[in-house]
Parts: sequence; structure tokens; C-alpha cells
Amino acid sequence: MPVGELKLVSFDVWDTLLSVKAFYGDVAVELSKILGEQPTILEKKLIDGYRRVRAVRRAGGFSDPEIVPSALKLVAGFLNVKPENVERAILNAAEKGRPEHYVLDGAFETLSHIKRLGLTVIVIGNVVFWPGKINRILLEKAGLARFIDEQFYADEVGVSKPKPEIFVKALSRFNVKPYEAVHVGDSLFEDLAGAVLAQMKAVLIDRNVNNSFKFSSWDAYVIPDMRLLGQIIQNWEKH
Repeated sequence: MPVGELKLVSFDVWDTLLSVKAFYGDVAVELSKILGEQPTILEKKLIDGYRRVRAVRRAGGFSDPEIVPSALKLVAGFLNVKPENVERAILNAAEKGRPEHYVLDGAFETLSHIKRLGLTVIVIGNVVFWPGKINRILLEKAGLARFIDEQFYADEVGVSKPKPEIFVKALSRFNVKPYEAVHVGDSLFEDLAGAVLAQMKAVLIDRNVNNSFKFSSWDAYVIPDMRLLGQIIQNWEKH
């Protein structure tokens, strides 16, 4: 039976379950084969490009339905390469890479534990310059997809976090009320604020803090390690 009133746990993907830097390392290797440049240089450029794209997205600079092609064009311009070269490198990395090495500490144990509690587990993720289907491939190859009941991505749903609509659409699929769900992610803006705006419980993973603490008067917590999520769920059960 589900724990207390909690029925569903939603997760972000990048830097919550999987390391985006590790994936960029593989993308850089594939891009270097196409361009003949050093992978280390390309990896740094990709990460810088990713930060720029996220800043534009947060500022509302992209139309949600067109975010992938728009972001791909922007990062390709930053790299001074053709968009199709970046796209090909991403596809090759997803096909040839070893996503089991992207999995962040605690992800396996936490997802497995939550499933044993009888809770529904989903993913609610934004996208940048690759579509949600790439995340699906990587989560499957990494061995995490077996714990996940369904995945919802901004390019497929047509809306990005932190807008409440993406959370509402995901929860409605399982007939779950916002107070019966918690969203877990690493972004204060997209994950914690987005979940709170959607009236959900929220857990922010911040690896720069030393201890867990409750965030304001809302049912929102900050934890330094994914493996502490179980303790937060138990706290809700007690109440």
C-alpha cells in the first residue's frame, strides 16, 4: 500500500538521476570524430552552451513546442558547427555510450526503495537540444527505466518546468492529487519552485549543503544526498 497520503514520486532526470557532464563527455567524443577537434575542448564548449541554453529557456526565450530545434540551433551556433553535426553526435553517444556510468550515487537504491513502498514513480523532465526520447533510451540502457512507470518530457507535453501545467498533466494521468505527490530534482527554479507552484510536495537535491532541512512552511525539503529521500517520505508518513 502507498505510504500515508503519498501516492506518487516524480523525478527530474539530469543531475538528479543521471550526470549531464558524463553524457556530455560521450557527446564530445562523438563530436570530435566528426569535427576533428579535441574532445576535452568540445566538452567544455558543450557545457557552456548548455548553461546558455538553460538561461534562455528560463527567461522564456523559447516556445515550448519548438524548444529542441531552437536550442539545437543556438548551441550549434555557439560551437560554430552545423546543427545536424551536434544532433548526430548526440544520437551516436546515446547509441554507443555506457549510460550505466551516468547514474548518480543513490539513484538505484532510492528508486528501488520507493517502488517497494508501493508508490508510483514517474519522470517529469525538461529538454534542451535533444528530445525526450534520448532520455528514455539512456534511462533504459542505464537500468533505471524498470523502476519508472511513465516519463513526461517538455517537448512531448508541450510545456516546460516550472510551469504548473506539466506537473498537472502528469499527475492527471494517474488520477493523483497534487498533495498526494512529491517532485524531486536538483533545480531550485525548475524543480522545487515548479512543484510548489503546482501545489505538490517538493524535495530539492543540493549536494552543496551538509544537512537536510525543511524549506519554509511548505512541504518542501532540501537534502544533500538522494539516499535521504526515504527519510523525508517517512516523515510524511508519521504525519
